[in-house]
Amino acid sequence: MIHRDVVVGHAQGIHALVAHDLARQAERFRSSIFLRTPEGSASLRSVVEVVALALPYGAKVSVWVDGTDEAEALDAIALHLSSST
Repeated sequence: MIHRDVVVGHAQGIHALVAHDLARQAERFRSSIFLRTPEGSASLRSVVEVVALALPYGAKVSVWVDGTDEAEALDAIALHLSSST
C-alpha cells in the first residue's frame, strides 16, 4: 500500500463530472484506490462517495492505493487530481 498527498487543482473543485472522470480512470487499474481527508474517505470507484467529500480547489487530499499496479495508479490519479483541467 502506498499513498501521496495531493492538492486539488481543478478550479471548481471535485464536482460530479470530475468525480466521474476519476472513477473511470480508477477502473483501468486492478488496485483499490481511496481518497482520504480529515473529514472522511471515499472509494475512487464511487462517484457519490467522492462528491460527498466536497473537495474544493486547493484542498489537500491523500490518495491511498493498494494492489499490483499501485505505483502506476497512484501516478495517474495524483496527476488528474492536481491538474487544472
